[in-house]
Amino acid sequence: MNCSDRCEAVIALCELVDKLTSDIQFLELECISTRYPLRQHMDKEERELLRMDILSHLTGRYEGDPAYELFKSILYSGGDPMEFRDHHVKVQKVCKGNCPAGTDICNN
Repeated sequence: MNCSDRCEAVIALCELVDKLTSDIQFLELECISTRYPLRQHMDKEERELLRMDILSHLTGRYEGDPAYELFKSILYSGGDPMEFRDHHVKVQKVCKGNCPAGTDICNN
């Protein structure tokens, strides 16, 4: 494998990680919005505990992993797409019940 092939392989892998990251974000939103209706049947304390449980069990982050750091560096100039504001805004909307699973708000 020559240098050119390696560079192409790294870029292809970064593009795959980018797609996987998007899938993880979508699944996080689906998880939150699927569990949200349960909150309607709980008292205030139970609702808060469920909210905290949902948010604390979202996908672990990969900060510090050499491959993930390379991915961020190549595709996002070091930024972490899992921490971008638009994803956090969507998570907050879903947590408040303002974004049912599969809606355009969640997917855009």
